Amino acid sequence: MKELLGELELNRIYQRDCLAEDGMKLIPDKSVDLICIDPPYNIGKDKWDKWKTVEEYVNWMVDVFKECERILKPNGSFYWFHNDMTQIWRLMQSIELETNFTYKQFIVWNKRFEGASNKGFLDGFVEIGGLRNYQQMAEYCLFYTLQDELKHIKEFDDLRSYLREESIKAFGHINGMNTFLGFAEKGGMATRKYLGKTQFYLPTREHYEKLRTTGYFKREYEDLVKDYESKRYTYNNLKRNHSVWNYEIASKQGHITPKPVNMIENIILHSSNEGDVVFDCFIGSGTTAIAATKLNRRWIGFERETKYIEIANKRLEQIEIHTDLNKL
Repeated sequence: MKELLGELELNRIYQRDCLAEDGMKLIPDKSVDLICIDPPYNIGKDKWDKWKTVEEYVNWMVDVFKECERILKPNGSFYWFHNDMTQIWRLMQSIELETNFTYKQFIVWNKRFEGASNKGFLDGFVEIGGLRNYQQMAEYCLFYTLQDELKHIKEFDDLRSYLREESIKAFGHINGMNTFLGFAEKGGMATRKYLGKTQFYLPTREHYEKLRTTGYFKREYEDLVKDYESKRYTYNNLKRNHSVWNYEIASKQGHITPKPVNMIENIILHSSNEGDVVFDCFIGSGTTAIAATKLNRRWIGFERETKYIEIANKRLEQIEIHTDLNKL
């Protein structure tokens, strides 16, 4: 039986414009766990990569960003690639002004690094006499979520309410938690972090187990942690968490601007879990679909060009469902 997301079949590439009525608009609100897109950069790589003005391009991208915001779950993550800084700053400004996305990180994909198989070839581009600028040997990936730890996150309201109610039962008022845990009665760490209206942090195990000695706070700490983590944006700590990534330039695979599969796998491993839904509305020759399939994620992709869809489907037929995590 085919699995659906709204009206669309999962694990399938659709030949559609992402902003058309039969595109992203068919995806339900708050239904996707991870969005990873490699949109046109408006730098003239092909006929699909050039707008008349930067303003037209930015406006079009803002429509894409807004649809991504609509379909992303509150604890989802959003990654998008680009390589033109003069347009990136315009896009970042538009995201800040016109969406609720929260900026997390600016990632540099370094293509020319020690050990890269084509470093000698790339060296030729930086050793040219008479250069008057630094040669660009990188692209960029921007990471956003819908959660800002410094602001109120409504998804945590039930946990916050639980702790407040139990505190009132145990101590008669919320400030009693501070005194009980050894902090200043008013404005102490417990009420600011665990019961605060603007931020929310889960109590430490030590603090929570002490609170349970009052006879209240009945929920097990492991249950609180599971509930809390399910509401936070997914970030699996792989202990290689830095903002410069060394990845080989991908072979063309019939597409002029493909991304390396292992780089997309790295994003998927960090920002989703098995069974989650990954979405890419510029899926090209299928790299996101391949990475998601190998890592046991469900996915949906959109692509307008017939030739790229044919290439992607052939690549999907050939992949093996495993990966060497040490190579990511």
